[in-house]
Amino acid sequence: MVTDFRTGYVSNASQRNTERAWTAAHFDFVMGGDAQQYKSLNPAIRVIPYALDWNVMQPGEQKSNNLATAYYDDMQQWFAAHPQYQLEKAFLHLAGSDPSPATRLQFTAWGSKRWAINPGDSGARVYAEDRIRRFVANADGVFFDSHSSGDIGKALGKTPVAEYPDRQVYQSDMIAYVHDIAQAVAPKIVMLNTSEYAKPFDWGMATAAGAVHLERMNNPLNASMPDRWKWVDTLLTHNVLVELVSLDSWADANSTHGVFATYSPGNYASQAERLKMFELASYYLVVPPSPDHLFIDLENAWKVPYDQVWLKAQEYDVGHPTGPRHVLETGRDSTNQGFSIWARDFDHALILARPSGSWKVKNFGDSTAVAVPLPNGESLRPLHGDGTLGAPVTSVVLRNAEAVILVR
Repeated sequence: MVTDFRTGYVSNASQRNTERAWTAAHFDFVMGGDAQQYKSLNPAIRVIPYALDWNVMQPGEQKSNNLATAYYDDMQQWFAAHPQYQLEKAFLHLAGSDPSPATRLQFTAWGSKRWAINPGDSGARVYAEDRIRRFVANADGVFFDSHSSGDIGKALGKTPVAEYPDRQVYQSDMIAYVHDIAQAVAPKIVMLNTSEYAKPFDWGMATAAGAVHLERMNNPLNASMPDRWKWVDTLLTHNVLVELVSLDSWADANSTHGVFATYSPGNYASQAERLKMFELASYYLVVPPSPDHLFIDLENAWKVPYDQVWLKAQEYDVGHPTGPRHVLETGRDSTNQGFSIWARDFDHALILARPSGSWKVKNFGDSTAVAVPLPNGESLRPLHGDGTLGAPVTSVVLRNAEAVILVR
């Protein structure tokens, strides 16, 4: 899967067409982009556009009105045409005030002022269902951004809200609001960006929508990766469609700045190849026997054409998993950092991954390397990022936050 916030801004028509054709031939699923163009290039591809649902940009905060994000004008017209509902009730208001545009709960996100929608209002729900049905007419569903417990909690803050003295009631209504929209547009997809959050509120919204974009979740340098794998397992077990999304781009990994100051190429030709091979291994550690509900997104950035950051290794046929992931080995490296080596067998490959061992330790360099003998004395060939295979090995060296895919 890929997030296409790029091709719409490529000014040269020839380049834009070339990039879209390449993308359509290499991805199964696109968030953003031109649905009609992509489907003309690949009828099997799925495309969902970007939108907001629990908040609306205030007038003047965006250059043009649209059903995706700046839909306030459309909202006013809809409520005027449906007088059984009251527009003002569709918003949250400050406690102790009379409901009016001046007392609506407002917040700023990504530089734009917004109003928060009242998910418990019947008019707000019916309008949202109608707007999204119109919006997704030519697409396969819709993507709702900033839909985590963290995003919503930050926006609402601790300010007392007239409609919801009890925030738990708000959360229950928001889950029901999402469920109603998902039912209204079914069988089309409603995907929420719940990001790195995995609280009960996120769980409720994810299962109500049926699909989630786990932005920043697939992060090899994060010490909570084993817990994140469990979160993906749980979502998949409950039939939620999951997009497992990386945090850092190829350029980030190759920069040697910040967290990448000690990040060496390790087993690979570059720091970026090492990072992306771990992200691919991470996907394999959680993918079910049937992969239809799990999508991998290795490049959540849009500065360069996608063909320049394509990991050829993801095309290699590793087969299907033949067992669950498990801890193969534990210990301490020469820097006295604890480690666990996770493994999973596939028809044609063995996946080995060493997640980051500690939040406190930011050393990912060669000094953290440990030798890992392959189980059962196997001799396997390392898969490189370019899709080629190395010479057979009977053991591998893994640094902090490094993984390998070994082909039988």
